Amino acid sequence: MKTTFLSLLLWCIGIVAAGAQNLCDAPPAVRAFYENDARQLAVRMMQNNPQWQDSVAIPDVLYERAMSMLLAVYNATQLPERDTVVECLAIHTFPSIWPYSVIVAADANETWAQKYEDGIFPTGNTAFDGLITQYNLVNDGSFQIGSSIFFSIVSEKGLNPTALVALFEDVPGVNFAELDGIFGDGNNIQLQETLTGDVEMTYTVAWGDCPAGCIFERSWKFRVKTGCGVQFLGVSGNELTQEISCSNSFECATEPLCLDWLRDTVAFYQGQFPDCNLPNYGSAVTVMNNGSVIGLDYVIGADFEFTRFYLCDGTYLGQCLITIAGETCDDPIFQQYLADADTIWTCDQPYPTPEECGVLRAPEPPSWAASVQITPNPSSGMVQVSALFGQTRKGSVQVLNVLGQTVLNKNFQSAFLNESIDLQGSAPGVYFVRVQSGGEQVVRKVVVER
Repeated sequence: MKTTFLSLLLWCIGIVAAGAQNLCDAPPAVRAFYENDARQLAVRMMQNNPQWQDSVAIPDVLYERAMSMLLAVYNATQLPERDTVVECLAIHTFPSIWPYSVIVAADANETWAQKYEDGIFPTGNTAFDGLITQYNLVNDGSFQIGSSIFFSIVSEKGLNPTALVALFEDVPGVNFAELDGIFGDGNNIQLQETLTGDVEMTYTVAWGDCPAGCIFERSWKFRVKTGCGVQFLGVSGNELTQEISCSNSFECATEPLCLDWLRDTVAFYQGQFPDCNLPNYGSAVTVMNNGSVIGLDYVIGADFEFTRFYLCDGTYLGQCLITIAGETCDDPIFQQYLADADTIWTCDQPYPTPEECGVLRAPEPPSWAASVQITPNPSSGMVQVSALFGQTRKGSVQVLNVLGQTVLNKNFQSAFLNESIDLQGSAPGVYFVRVQSGGEQVVRKVVVER
């Protein structure tokens, strides 16, 4: 225990000393990229230290320590090995124990369990209700097998699931509780304290039948000093094969043009379908077509899946319906959304692979594309849209937000477009102006500032 306190003290001193270099911090986009990793590493530290083993809430000091170690490696751009594990392979922790949920099996004959399954809270079980309230937990789904009702109990901010399981097992009417997580093995980040206050960070990429435990793996080890300086210690394991290749996931997640609208889009889907998400599903982002196309995949319940495709700057390309295997979420907003969506693939066609995503590329621009101008840009809200068609054409000018929602729509019939658009009442941010005519379209981005 003394060693732990010494390590934390030296680490805090190191942060102050290195404050001018900001080696322990990074932009919000990078912190978001490592959010789950920092929480999982903090939980591992809790489970290995008697001081925190019985605590449910993740202490800020452990979370920030884990995050700072991850960001220190991120900042070590002078090391080629850092590029390998951070940007090329984009390695994360393996969620063998998931800090955001536990499974609780309650006696199906208990009235309080039946109430909780029906969405009634409080249930009348004082001990159970107290845990749910104290740790701000929610029921993310339930099912019955035999004489037990199984609940997936979820925490939005993360917690120490081992300690929470022990508390639930002491609740009257609970048959047992267990950890949630993923079986097998895979890529991982490990944090190991040293006696000097330094930390060794090991980044591992694994492949070859990983559901059964992975046949191959290769690891890169770094020593993070108390001031967040980083030394590369070495590499070990199997040589990489063609099964392991670089991805664009880190670049896409941290690219300023990409991140904000992507976050907003994910949040939009989660807000629309809060009762349909399974804890291990939800939204997933796939980078395709050499990074030029992003697929936002979403699972609704267990039966319905769709993907919306975008360019990295947020331009919406269309939608692919993946599967309809039964009843879907009965959210009327979702049904209306599907009715209005642009479908670029149907269920009768195979799901497009990254190699096939060339069909997502924008069509050849119309002859009048170069004449489309948006001024001023950036704008305080009033913009002028102009275009020269060469002949009289019918069409429309639409303004869309980053979620693909139409903010404004105007029709025109002219050989020359000179349309005033008033966005002064719209929130600051990125918008897309789409000029359509005769089946052709041109999209321009405009930034509204205040």
